[in-house]
Amino acid sequence: IEGLIDATRRARAVIGLDSGPLHLAAALRKPGVALFGPTDPARNGPYGGSLRVLRDPAAITSYKRRDTIDPSMRAITPRMVIDALEETL
Repeated sequence: IEGLIDATRRARAVIGLDSGPLHLAAALRKPGVALFGPTDPARNGPYGGSLRVLRDPAAITSYKRRDTIDPSMRAITPRMVIDALEETL
């Protein structure tokens, strides 16, 4: 954990999924992009406004674990992530 905190503090920006490291970045007010699929970002953060949330408008909110990648995650393209990251920097 200590190494993760240190690395996040030194990062210029972050890209991540709805996870502990992403929420740590939000708490440290790091700019970046948060990728959300079936999990509703309005309910599960990130808080603080430093991260731009990307979520497919067609995503169906669900909190069930799956064995495969949700189609709403596949709808987020690398170009979309790069564009969103450039907007935050």
